[in-house]
Amino acid sequence: MNTKIPGRRGEALAFNYLVEKNYKILNTNFSCKLGEIDIIAQKDGYIIFVEVKARSSNAFGAPREAVTYSKQQHIKRTALYYLQKTNNLDKFCRFDVIEILGDKINHIQDAFM
Repeated sequence: MNTKIPGRRGEALAFNYLVEKNYKILNTNFSCKLGEIDIIAQKDGYIIFVEVKARSSNAFGAPREAVTYSKQQHIKRTALYYLQKTNNLDKFCRFDVIEILGDKINHIQDAFM
C-alpha cells in the first residue's frame, strides 16, 4: 500500500485547516539531511512546526501515537536547522501535531517540547 497518498491528503486537510484558523504558512514539506517537517507556520509571534499524521481508522492506534520520541527528536533537529537557516533563532516556537482520523481533525498544540 502506498502511504504517501493518504499522507498527502492529510497534509492538504491540515494545510487548509491552518489557513482557516489564520495561520500564515511559511513552508510545506521542508526537508534537509536531518529530517522533514510537514508544515511550518506562524501565528501570534510563534513559528510552529507541525507534524501531520493521518489514518483511516484507529486499528493501529491513534495517529498521534505515531509521533514517537525518535520522530520528535528528528523534528526538533530539523526545526533548529530551519531556524538557523532562516535567521530566526530569536523567535518563539512550538511543536504541534495535527492528527486526522477519516475527515476529523484534532489539532494538538504544544504536543511536545
